[in-house]
Amino acid sequence: MGPKHLFGASLLAVFTVTACASEEATEAEDDAASTEDELQSAPLSQRDMTKIKTPPGMPEPWDQPDSTGWLEERGKCGPTAVANTLRLYGIEVSPKDADRDGVHWVVGSRGINIEKYMHEKHPRLGCTLEHPKDGPAFLRSELAAGHPVMVWYNTAGGVLQSHWVTVVGIRGTGENERAIVMSWGGYYTIPMDKLDRAWRNVYWIRRPSIVCDARTSKIAR
Repeated sequence: MGPKHLFGASLLAVFTVTACASEEATEAEDDAASTEDELQSAPLSQRDMTKIKTPPGMPEPWDQPDSTGWLEERGKCGPTAVANTLRLYGIEVSPKDADRDGVHWVVGSRGINIEKYMHEKHPRLGCTLEHPKDGPAFLRSELAAGHPVMVWYNTAGGVLQSHWVTVVGIRGTGENERAIVMSWGGYYTIPMDKLDRAWRNVYWIRRPSIVCDARTSKIAR
């Protein structure tokens, strides 16, 4: 790895951890913090995601725009998850517009940025940042109530990499239980246990999630 890439990786790590430290430090999130030796729980590989056909009655997901920035530090998964979630409520906002209007931070997208954007731009949806103690139970409960959930989890393949998706349904039970998510312009299933392990602890933050009080019928089966 050359000097430029070493510097870039170090800078990206500093910015990313700083972003999460700021989020963790807010009073409402103190209970969500994990210990320092658990910076990131088990990352999820793209091999763990299986692409599926668009479930009946569900809208087409937004394509994720390419990352921007000198180090490609401005990833667009957060704005895309927001745009996909809004589409489930019949609201058309592109990932580019969500990015421009405040979903993105210096590096990546933090839960507090997404929550602030949703409060300011779409207050009627009643969206909040949550840190559930039991991830699978939380997803089952919210989805059964008609609430899609934006989830931030660790990904494999690099230093401090992570990804936002919108969870829209569940298939199977027990060891065969899988979450259905919107990502990269399509629908995928992820084994629930692997998603939960990757989501359990993201930069010291326990299971960062955005969920809205408003109900939608656009829940995948």
